[in-house]
Amino acid sequence: MSIKEDIKKQSYKSVYLLYGEENFLKDYYKKALVGKVLDSTFADFNYKEIISKKPEPEEIDDFLSSYPCMSEKKILFIKNSDLMKKASDADKKYWQKTLSEVPDFVIIIFSEISVDKRNAIYKQIAKDFGVDEFPFQKEADLTDWVRRYAASCGKEILPDTARHLIDCCSPSMYILKNEIEKLAAYRADEKEITKEHIDICCCKIAENRVFEMIDDLLGGNAEKACEKYEELKLLREEPIAINAAIFSKYNQLRKEKILSETMGAREIAAKLGQREYFVNMHLKQIAKIPLSELDKITKMCFDADHKIKNGLSDGWAALDIIIANMI
Repeated sequence: MSIKEDIKKQSYKSVYLLYGEENFLKDYYKKALVGKVLDSTFADFNYKEIISKKPEPEEIDDFLSSYPCMSEKKILFIKNSDLMKKASDADKKYWQKTLSEVPDFVIIIFSEISVDKRNAIYKQIAKDFGVDEFPFQKEADLTDWVRRYAASCGKEILPDTARHLIDCCSPSMYILKNEIEKLAAYRADEKEITKEHIDICCCKIAENRVFEMIDDLLGGNAEKACEKYEELKLLREEPIAINAAIFSKYNQLRKEKILSETMGAREIAAKLGQREYFVNMHLKQIAKIPLSELDKITKMCFDADHKIKNGLSDGWAALDIIIANMI
């Protein structure tokens, strides 16, 4: 890992790109680098954040052209700009020039959810600087981390219980951190976190509720699935988030279906970073479902996302059509 090694050696590149779904680790290493490079006393003068918007060239140029204040370096942090995916020709031209002329007293850190590796800006950073990917952690690593973090909160949690927490909540370390802290406060006099504590205290995220609904549908229990769908409406979950979860699940099922033509469950699990138990379960669920049906649902979700975001369709109306097709 480029940034981790550089922090250890205290020898830094001019530009870092941190990308992937695991925001906790991206933020962790960004904070670690900032903490090593900048004196907290003068950090306000030498650190700038630009979040969830495309950086304006004038804003960047102003920051890069001024020298650090009482420090050897200054840091520019750009988060969720989408420059590695949707950059215009003007953006690409500006950043290719800017990245080739970064002053030696500046470090630029990009943090993105996803990237297009064909993108010219991505290619330049990958070639000349540092790129680190932070996907959701593998189950074994995440289970170990859950147990360590629980211990730091004064609690014990068994491996099976830690996996239950991950399955109930999310592979996101930020979400798990919050849930562990909540569990640590619940029955503070008890040393061990149990599955019962998790079932009482932890809210299942909308994504898991959607996955349970899909499992019911694939298992032939349409009535139960429809009940879960109505629960999502009553809980006022966002239609756009439910649509995204359906797309995620069906896209995963598509991949497993395609790979099953040449691979066994263990190989598929290793390739996709899934648990073999769930891959086996999914393959049984979709054994009689043609790939064309899985393709149809993922395309409907893709189209619905576009229509909802652009005000061309009511969110729940679009979802009603998708659910009807899933049934």
